[in-house]
Amino acid sequence: MRKLMNGVALAAVLGTIPALAEAQRSATGARHEWGVDVGAGYMKPDGGDGGIFITAPLDIRLGFVSRSNMMWEGRLGFDFSTVGGNTAYELRPSINVLFANSPGGHRRGMYFTGGAGLLLADDGTTSGTAFGVQAGVGWRKPYKSAGMRYELGFQWSSESADLGLPSTIIIGGRLGVSFWN
Repeated sequence: MRKLMNGVALAAVLGTIPALAEAQRSATGARHEWGVDVGAGYMKPDGGDGGIFITAPLDIRLGFVSRSNMMWEGRLGFDFSTVGGNTAYELRPSINVLFANSPGGHRRGMYFTGGAGLLLADDGTTSGTAFGVQAGVGWRKPYKSAGMRYELGFQWSSESADLGLPSTIIIGGRLGVSFWN
């Protein structure tokens, strides 16, 4: 009986080696990075007082990994708030380009990013659109099949006459988790 159990265990180990090798190959040859972020920072509207803000973890991103040091990434942020019976929504689609320090180094290490996007907002009575640009520096730390991302940056949004929003500057950071497939 002992020989039979040892034989079954050896066969199980030998049977998983090809699967482990395939999993390693697909992890290093990933074509997409997707993740979820949470952010915090200092927001200063033009002509008004600034303050600290924290965004909800409804900020998702999808990156298209390349063999060069440049990678394109789409981001979609969603915020909503209800204060005093007034509900406001914000949708922030944007596109960023990430530059890794080494070609194909999109899974670990430092990167620089820059991009542009829109702010689509509805404050309960009116709706409007604003344009924004952002730039930052970030770091990736791999952990098993996932990884952590840290990013510090600067963001500017134009004014929205429809909503009566002034142009805004944000200095802050993001913390997120990434997955590759």
